[in-house]
Amino acid sequence: MSTLFLGIQLCEVDANGGVPIPAFLNEALSDESADWLLAKHETDACLIGYGHEHLATLAERNERRRLAGEAQGEDARAHYHRMRRTFALTDRLPHDSARLTISPAMRHLGKIGSRALFVGAGDSFEIWNPEIAMQCGDEQFRDLAAYRLGALGAEGVH
Repeated sequence: MSTLFLGIQLCEVDANGGVPIPAFLNEALSDESADWLLAKHETDACLIGYGHEHLATLAERNERRRLAGEAQGEDARAHYHRMRRTFALTDRLPHDSARLTISPAMRHLGKIGSRALFVGAGDSFEIWNPEIAMQCGDEQFRDLAAYRLGALGAEGVH
């Protein structure tokens, strides 16, 4: 059975990219030795993370998209662009039992500053700059991001 990510949490990011692990992420990826990966999201202005075992699923999805694209006359370069985004533009996400570290390259690609909004997305999780999340095309997500950001004064940040 694959790992499912369910939850949302706003976290402080230190100058070195260190972040306390959100509770929902810690529950889903409870094996401290597990290899976690992080990449630029293919369509949204955020980062996407998953466990190493999810790579096989991504390869299968890319192959299905390649076959469907070829059947529709898609330029073969589109497949190789997807493969690079999936497998080359990916970083390991170092962690211990309490903290993880987002690399400078991934912080740059995700425009992550001093805060990060971690969002469960089923078989993956996303990391958003909360200001960018509030500009997302998904109205309910925008509203939730604004609520999380607005709740800073009342609840604090993880």
